[in-house]
Amino acid sequence: MTHQPLSATDGWATKTLGPLARRFTHHDRAQDILPSDPDRPLAVVTGFGPTNAPTAGTLSVMLGVIEMQRYLRVPMTVVVSELGAWNSRNVQWDQLVAVRDQMFRFTRAIGLDSQAALAPVQLRSHIDPANLVRCGRIARFLTRQDFLDHHEDLVDLYQDHGLLGSEIGVTVDALYTVADILGPAEAGAARVLMLSGLEESYFTELSRLVLQRQGEAGELSLGWRVELGALYFRVLEGLGGYPKMSKSIPASGIHLGMADDEIAGRILVPDEASQRPLLSAIELSSGWAMPEIDQARAAFQHRRQKPAAWELAKQRFIETFATFAKVWRGCGR
Repeated sequence: MTHQPLSATDGWATKTLGPLARRFTHHDRAQDILPSDPDRPLAVVTGFGPTNAPTAGTLSVMLGVIEMQRYLRVPMTVVVSELGAWNSRNVQWDQLVAVRDQMFRFTRAIGLDSQAALAPVQLRSHIDPANLVRCGRIARFLTRQDFLDHHEDLVDLYQDHGLLGSEIGVTVDALYTVADILGPAEAGAARVLMLSGLEESYFTELSRLVLQRQGEAGELSLGWRVELGALYFRVLEGLGGYPKMSKSIPASGIHLGMADDEIAGRILVPDEASQRPLLSAIELSSGWAMPEIDQARAAFQHRRQKPAAWELAKQRFIETFATFAKVWRGCGR
């Protein structure tokens, strides 16, 4: 692993990302990719898996992507990966398609601007001929051992819950995503910045293997010359002790498909293991202004001495998350 911790007080991070730096915990050569340079075009690639309604963790990434579009003002590709999820998770195809289309509408509804002149966004799925052809072109540069050496940290957790697809399916999913990341390289970008969770850092490593090997392939080279870096979003901890608030493990969090009373029940849980994750959810997926977030942090820190203030902050978050859930429902068909 080549990722490094990212401190919000790092000089280059603060200067380049401003308030966005708080959303990331690690990076992989991002200081070589940022800031933007007109002489070396930069493109950003990110995406979401449509296995279920977005959790607070997925919502936090969506809000971070929207902030990134507005702040960096560079071309961005946002992929809703239904084919990847079909191969790597045990979820019905009709459900994946329905959630995919709802995610398209929802991300636009909460502020992703696919028509922005200064920062055009390509919002697409894995049913994309160019990406499927790119998968076929890069597959020759990777081996089975590469996928065994570079895989998601939570693969055992998903396997234990019966959620994981076949080995070949998981490999195909990874190949799709590597092709997503390298799409701007094929289009002539000089630099590519990937945004993802830290557990997906292996995609950066596989992409670099492709870039290295195709560059050394002589007459078989694809001719791609690009600098690749990554920023890794802060992972939202799961409720009840789960390591991550995952769409695939419903008990681990709250999601936008819940009814309002379900949302309230999850947020008002008294168990101590869930309190820190709830603060993280407020910090990352509320969309609140920083003074409100700071008040919630103070209430969390003093929750044993003054429990009413922390309960009030959670009640406010219930209202906020329920509002996002209402938008999500409205984007369904």
